[in-house]
Amino acid sequence: MKKVLLAFVFILSACAGVYTTVEILPDRIRTVKVETFTNKTVLYGVEDRLYQKIVDKFLADGRLIPQKENADAHLIGEIKKYELIPLSFDENSVVEQYKLWLEAGFKFIDAQTGKVLYEEEYIPIDVRFHPPGSTVPGIQIQTETEAQEEAIEELASEIVYNILRYK
Repeated sequence: MKKVLLAFVFILSACAGVYTTVEILPDRIRTVKVETFTNKTVLYGVEDRLYQKIVDKFLADGRLIPQKENADAHLIGEIKKYELIPLSFDENSVVEQYKLWLEAGFKFIDAQTGKVLYEEEYIPIDVRFHPPGSTVPGIQIQTETEAQEEAIEELASEIVYNILRYK
């Protein structure tokens, strides 16, 4: 009987943790200065496109307002990797499908205290696409530029979600 009761208490305490809300952002943080991410890749201009997507997502959400100066928090980050990897080929060795791989990390810092409120060192983004010339029936054709935009959109969404999920 003691084992059953102990197991029941353990299960209840584990379930209680699931429903606990954690607010990682103090109420006083209402504005954010989004810094242009450092670009360690060969993909020119990705940092500017990511910056704009992040700002747009904060504006659309409305819980944190982007500001150029005197913000309550700072968002800094780094685009670490960009790879275009062929996944499949046709009988003539022409690429039928690619994987576009993007990696980034970021820190969300309290401007008043300098404390890192949230940090994500590794965010992987994987977009698979069929390039023009692909002969696979019934697939959607996408250029590398379109796949890049999809990956940047996904990365910006992931960053903003991670910051705002407990706000």
